[in-house]
Amino acid sequence: MIVAMGDSYSSGEGASEGNRDYYPETNYRKVNNEKTRDACHRSHYAWSRQAKLPGESQSIGYLDDNSDFDMDYHLIACSGARTYNVLSKVQDSGGELPQIDQGYLDENTTLVTISIGGNDARFSDIIQKCLISFGGGNCKDKTFDKPDDDVHGRDQKFLGQPLENAAPGIINEIVRPDITQTLYQIHALAPNAKIALMGYPPLISDKGSCLNISIIGLPVIGLTEDSTAWLNSTADTLATAMQGAADDAKKQGVPVWFSNPKNDFEGQAVCGDPEQVHGIVKTLTASDDPIKDWPLINKYGLSAQSFHPKIGGARLYANSLERTMAGMGL
Repeated sequence: MIVAMGDSYSSGEGASEGNRDYYPETNYRKVNNEKTRDACHRSHYAWSRQAKLPGESQSIGYLDDNSDFDMDYHLIACSGARTYNVLSKVQDSGGELPQIDQGYLDENTTLVTISIGGNDARFSDIIQKCLISFGGGNCKDKTFDKPDDDVHGRDQKFLGQPLENAAPGIINEIVRPDITQTLYQIHALAPNAKIALMGYPPLISDKGSCLNISIIGLPVIGLTEDSTAWLNSTADTLATAMQGAADDAKKQGVPVWFSNPKNDFEGQAVCGDPEQVHGIVKTLTASDDPIKDWPLINKYGLSAQSFHPKIGGARLYANSLERTMAGMGL
């Protein structure tokens, strides 16, 4: 009994050839009417579907598609989700109920997979600031100026600080305890489930050499080597905090394992060879809305698939999950 929860990295954002591989009910939009939009982007190639359970010869996705009698699987992750979209707040990009309120977690659940915390750590805002810093030094010196009303003022202390200080501060003081609380709440509803918390790898390979975009009348955007190095170090900071969140929950009796895919993506992230994470993607899917998804750089028309794993990248995540599941006693 498997429930796959979390954010875009769990839903399979980017693990689709255009619209082809997304569940259509999670990839539609009527222009100028957000109530008709669902951009959760759940993919048939999400890593939880590509992985094989210990002892199985076929993937979870294959077993699900063929209605295997020995397995029940539900993918409810949604692109853009933060910890509070798992716990208490309707998802803006999909209009879906908080994930723990959707009815899939109970005493019969045996495995929960989840990636969460990247959006809480303001990854989207940070990557946008780094892209527009191209030619202007290291984006770690940019200022944190976008607090989140839903964290109850806990990030106000970081306003006006350089990202070099604000990003790790938010990760360690806000994101880590919020992930721990999320794990507690999942365990409360699914007390017999083992939980695999999936991390995020550094996203940029080869110093970001392939990343730049130029549109007539607009400045060139891209990543400098210094900004790339700082972004990747911030990914390491988040991974350490996620491991800490799992450790904190485990001390309180939550059966959780942290799965770190960093080594799987070595040399294969954005600009890598082979590149298994999308760089800048300008071909839009049916539900993409650059104005909302990339507000600081909306004029460049980026798809939400940008900076998300490709189908092959989701396979690398599945490798990490399979290693972790081997030690979970499933």
